[in-house]
Amino acid sequence: MGFYLAIIVVPSILLITFCKFFFNHKINWKEWLAQFGALAVSTSICMLLLWAGAMTMSGDFSIWNGYVTEKVRDEVTCSHEHQCGETCSNVSSTDSKGKTTTRRVCSPKYCKDHAYDVDWDVRTTLGRWTIDRIDRRGLEEPPRWSEVEVGDPVAESRYAKNYLLIDENRFVTDQAIFAKYAGTLPDYPKPYDYYKYYRVLDDSKRDNDGINIWLNNQLRKDGAAKELNVILVVTKNDPDYYYALMQYWRGARKNEVILFYGVDDDDKVQWAKAISFADGQNNQIMLKELETMTYEQTFTDQLVQQQYKLIVEKFQRIPNAEFAFMAEAYAPPVWWVIVLVLLNLFGTAGISYVFIKEDVF
Repeated sequence: MGFYLAIIVVPSILLITFCKFFFNHKINWKEWLAQFGALAVSTSICMLLLWAGAMTMSGDFSIWNGYVTEKVRDEVTCSHEHQCGETCSNVSSTDSKGKTTTRRVCSPKYCKDHAYDVDWDVRTTLGRWTIDRIDRRGLEEPPRWSEVEVGDPVAESRYAKNYLLIDENRFVTDQAIFAKYAGTLPDYPKPYDYYKYYRVLDDSKRDNDGINIWLNNQLRKDGAAKELNVILVVTKNDPDYYYALMQYWRGARKNEVILFYGVDDDDKVQWAKAISFADGQNNQIMLKELETMTYEQTFTDQLVQQQYKLIVEKFQRIPNAEFAFMAEAYAPPVWWVIVLVLLNLFGTAGISYVFIKEDVF
């Protein structure tokens, strides 16, 4: 950031020095020093805006896994009101001639429509979800709440820092490869229907419900214990599909292992790839073992279960803080640097103009 500090502050320092030199008879030493004080404040604001840009770029999310601990019918304060009267009072005021005027001021009074409403809550290791009511007060039990069972797996997308995103070119592949799959790449899987999660992406019509349910059930507790999330990508595309999807998803999240399977029409694995956060840092041996396990194999639930066992045994999550140094390497857009330079310069010019025109000190 030191380089950008110099770019932002030097033009303003030159302007202050110029004004003192050419308007020495109008700007005394106190006013000159006051200009530098104001410059320090404005420069701090500009650097804060520059830092905010880096922090914005590093904003990301990660998928947390857990399970339902209880379901509760919760009677809560009624959220519906109606006007049931008004509260009035006399207000007196006296004008400049001593004449007193009294007027009556009223404000509406509201009463609750009912003694209580009902929330249908699902409490989990990740927090609480409230199922939407199907009637105004919530007296009727929602079918979605009825189907909930204690122990059901849940998933939640939470905000996370990812300093790797500051390097905009880190995940960029050959543009010919990316163009090859443009419009066909699936979005990153997010929780749906409150907290459900489908973690198996497949470009065929294969039924993966069984392995998805199995993984969700395993990650109910392993997800928290190992700080882990697992996603499967099954495709009939060429191996370069991996690079295109990683550009589209901007890599793996910090608690993630993504398993790729390139299969033929008989589900025989033709190529495989495993990746975790930061290009697999601290997990390279495990990732190679995961890929080797697919050699001359067919994509089956049993294969995934064997790989999952290895992941739980050997996965190491890397703290994102280890990459905080990348914030120092942040290269803001040129237009943004120009805007900050001009803001600082115009602020300095405005203060200099005041000191030239007015005898402040």
